[in-house]
Amino acid sequence: MLSFDSIPQARVVRKGAHVFAPPPAPRTDELSAFGEHARNAIAVLVGLWPLTCVVLLAVGLMIMAGNNAGP
Repeated sequence: MLSFDSIPQARVVRKGAHVFAPPPAPRTDELSAFGEHARNAIAVLVGLWPLTCVVLLAVGLMIMAGNNAGP
């Protein structure tokens, strides 16, 4: 007969006594504070890609102008 019971957890042996390992923690979809801010920043950069490109171009041109003026 088929059994649909879950597979029992592995046993952990401590000082000669058998103790069952705790079940695995359920997965959560919550992000940490840093992860949430990083995801929002990436979403803004992707959403405003024309402005991001213009800013990167301006920064690159300023760096090139600064390097060109040197001896």
